[in-house]
Amino acid sequence: MRVTVVIPCYNVADLVGRALDSALMQDHADLEVILVDDGSTDGTAEVLERHPGVTGGRARLVRQMNRGASAARNHGLRMATGTYVQFLDADDLLMPDKISGQLALAEREGWPDVIVGDYRAVRPDGLMDRVQALYDRPWMALIRTRMGTTSANLWARELLLAVDGWPEELASSQDYALLFTLLKRGARVGWDRRERTEVLKRPTGSISRTGVRANWERYVDLRRRIKEHLVGLGRERYAAEIAALDQYIFMALRILATYDRDQAVKLYRSCIDKGFRPEVGPAITERYVALFTLLGFAGAERALGLARRRKQADA
Repeated sequence: MRVTVVIPCYNVADLVGRALDSALMQDHADLEVILVDDGSTDGTAEVLERHPGVTGGRARLVRQMNRGASAARNHGLRMATGTYVQFLDADDLLMPDKISGQLALAEREGWPDVIVGDYRAVRPDGLMDRVQALYDRPWMALIRTRMGTTSANLWARELLLAVDGWPEELASSQDYALLFTLLKRGARVGWDRRERTEVLKRPTGSISRTGVRANWERYVDLRRRIKEHLVGLGRERYAAEIAALDQYIFMALRILATYDRDQAVKLYRSCIDKGFRPEVGPAITERYVALFTLLGFAGAERALGLARRRKQADA
């Protein structure tokens, strides 16, 4: 069975060779490799043109104007001829048995529409964290961001084409937005409990406050849409998932409030059901719950903001 590897590339001249090498070292024989340069300005395309995989005909390089990673993935998807597609971000690495192992699992499970894989997250300091999926509970896994990631998963080409591929309008969370679309279509999911992918976590210090705020707004919006869908399918049937959604949306709104309190309050009123009570956890203290119970979300965040400003003034 043929599998197509699609590698979107943008200004990754120093990293993309490693990613391509890991694709070409797969022990699955019937492999098609497509590199899509997304208008790089750092010589990425020139580096790839000299790579033995490209010069030797084992990988194909195409170029496009800069349109973003999702557009580059969709370009490769439209060119792909494989039954499954392995999307590989240019700073990630595949283990040699990544594709063969997941294909074997897919065969055992009747050819699911997506194989969700565990992976190793590589921090900027070189330390690694194992990231496990929430097996056999796709909706809860989606809600809790434990449904693999772009490079760790294996995707059925025909279903991706049927939903028009990756959402090009989103600047972040594209993989989970796509997974949501697939689950709404009734996608069957297989779960790979082995770590066959290394995902490089880049430092986030260069992201502006506006960018961080927009990322959290997208996080909330996706979970709002998931909640609306599950409520439509039946509140009682998906009671645990809906309760989890409220908690995750609430935690995100608390973070968003540190960037834009008015927007966080507006989203709280449109996303969270009346009668909601936050659970005590790593980011929510008993003191905060008491403040929330007394003042509500807007009042609690206003009081905390005032306390932060006083503390900064006294420092």
